[in-house]
Amino acid sequence: MNSEPLTYDLCNQGFHIIDGWLTAEQCQTLRSAAEELYSQGLFRSAKIGRHVESHENNTIRTDAILWLEQNETNPAIQIFLEKIQQILQLLNQSLFLGLNEFETHFANYQPGTYYKKHIDQFATQKTRKISFVYYLNKDWQDEYGGELKLYDLDERLIQNIMPLENRLICFNSTLPHEVAITHQPRYSITGWMKTRALSPI
Repeated sequence: MNSEPLTYDLCNQGFHIIDGWLTAEQCQTLRSAAEELYSQGLFRSAKIGRHVESHENNTIRTDAILWLEQNETNPAIQIFLEKIQQILQLLNQSLFLGLNEFETHFANYQPGTYYKKHIDQFATQKTRKISFVYYLNKDWQDEYGGELKLYDLDERLIQNIMPLENRLICFNSTLPHEVAITHQPRYSITGWMKTRALSPI
């Protein structure tokens, strides 16, 4: 992967989009895995906040998620995790961000669901540096909604991103963003590349 467009865009506009990031077969396999896991009832209502302080708030977000672990046995998920790790290493080499881990989950938005404007970086712990979203939605149409609205630090809209199949977006975790109401089932994999949390003195 050529890191120059990615690093240039992250530094100059705060985000970078890659279409056709995986093979079509890999993307379809990930979509099938997400649908199967969702049908098994393994997704849970998403929460806001950090860890023990997290809680559900349906006025802010109404999606459902399933966390992915580093030891996933599904080959397609393993490939996805390896490719994200490669991006993490490229960003460290190019931008010296000090990234040492990432966390990620499947996300499902059913018709009528959304995620209001927010930022991914917590106020009390600024370990999240680069956010990423990978879309699994075949033949997505504009009228289906569910777009990612990305804002600058002054909260002016800078990009309206449709959740098209096999599209990856990386953006600075300080940027405000939201997921518009979707009108069709919408699948993605969302995550954050992180630095190590400083231990309290």
